[in-house]
Amino acid sequence: MNQTEQNSAPGVQGRWNMRKRDIGTALWVAFLAACVGTFVIFGVMDPDALNDAWVLPWEMGRKLAYSLGFMFLFIVSLIASSLTVFMIRTGPQQGHSRGNDDRPPTEFRDPGDDNPDLDTGDWR
Repeated sequence: MNQTEQNSAPGVQGRWNMRKRDIGTALWVAFLAACVGTFVIFGVMDPDALNDAWVLPWEMGRKLAYSLGFMFLFIVSLIASSLTVFMIRTGPQQGHSRGNDDRPPTEFRDPGDDNPDLDTGDWR
């Protein structure tokens, strides 16, 4: 493969595309957040105390309590990190915050122009 064929290749071989990287990032961040949350929750609360707090037809052991707590925190963290990735990817383009967009600048007008009965003396 010559130099021009290498430059026109769609991507680096073995490198994930943007969607796979976003999914991997969301999963990894959710996993780390769930780990920290599980350490904090079960560092404060004894999993055997859940048997006394909940009225269930079956007894919940320590391993099941740890598993359910981790899965709950993982799902909540996954939703939050996925929403964050979505908001970053669908947000405004670069330069938007510096005013480099296609929209005209916002026009500010006095509210009294549209409503002559409005007393705007206190607003200034």
